[in-house]
Amino acid sequence: MNKWKIPGLVILSTILLSACSVNSNADQLYKQPKPLSAHVMLPENIEPQSTQMLEVHVMQENKTVDDAKIVQFKVWKKDAPDKVQVANAHYNGSMYKAKATFKEDGIYYIKTDINARGEHILPTEQVAVGKLSKEELRSLQPAENKTHHHHSHH
Repeated sequence: MNKWKIPGLVILSTILLSACSVNSNADQLYKQPKPLSAHVMLPENIEPQSTQMLEVHVMQENKTVDDAKIVQFKVWKKDAPDKVQVANAHYNGSMYKAKATFKEDGIYYIKTDINARGEHILPTEQVAVGKLSKEELRSLQPAENKTHHHHSHH
């Protein structure tokens, strides 16, 4: 009886494996979504005690995304990361816009939370509001490196 075990397993394995052929359209079954990109537009000069329009142009494959599920701006002052202002953005025909209030001088982070077409991105910008202290000026990130990942829990 044992002399048939090994040849039987080999034959059974061969039959099972031969049933698994490569589907020539396999790449279509697992089509990867193209990544989203976002161009966040912020005012150049922000004064304290002001409300500003925040804008983001969301794109995928060089085309404007007009059907995002969620676009929010999350704004917080660097020294108060637990006080987050959330502004839901609305599509205006070309981009998503929302207003945010900047109450006092300081460094702020603006995280744009974008969820569209199965993709989720969180571009983050750093902005200066009003007059900054010498310490704040030293801590400002260089313009080339604006993405800030430390506050990913917002």
